[in-house]
Amino acid sequence: MAVFRFTPAVIMLLLAFAPLARSADEAGPGSFRETSFKELAGWKVPEAIYKAGPGRVLKFVPAKLRTLDGQEVAVQGFMLPMKIHNRQVTQFLLMRTQNTCCFGIPPELNEMVEVLRIDNPTKVIMDVPITVVGKLHVHDRWEGTFLCSIYQLDAERIQAPDTP
Repeated sequence: MAVFRFTPAVIMLLLAFAPLARSADEAGPGSFRETSFKELAGWKVPEAIYKAGPGRVLKFVPAKLRTLDGQEVAVQGFMLPMKIHNRQVTQFLLMRTQNTCCFGIPPELNEMVEVLRIDNPTKVIMDVPITVVGKLHVHDRWEGTFLCSIYQLDAERIQAPDTP
């Protein structure tokens, strides 16, 4: 009978791949898939996407990202408030970096997520990374002839570094 020793390197390897071992069905209620802007923005947005017209944009989005539509995810980024009511943020853009806010570089379409619905509106949390957990939608959202986003998120939970 062979004996296998769990060295620190083997333990680290097992821990690194442990999240991948669970399927969405096994994860149970209230679970989510972690994603990041490295994944969401990991492709070049072609200029033709803006001329495609409503309903024709998703053909430009990689298939792997289209499979995230409707999934519970957690993604980290920076808040850029879009609507505030009674000092509570009710809609915001989750941005890849702070440099895309205000006087910075305009973000690419895949470097932002529109958070259009928030279960529990929150205070303005700027200049620190936040994690938003909720249902991700991958589809084109237009206002008239302007392509607003390809990622939208219904926020169930918003966490800043100093919140539990």
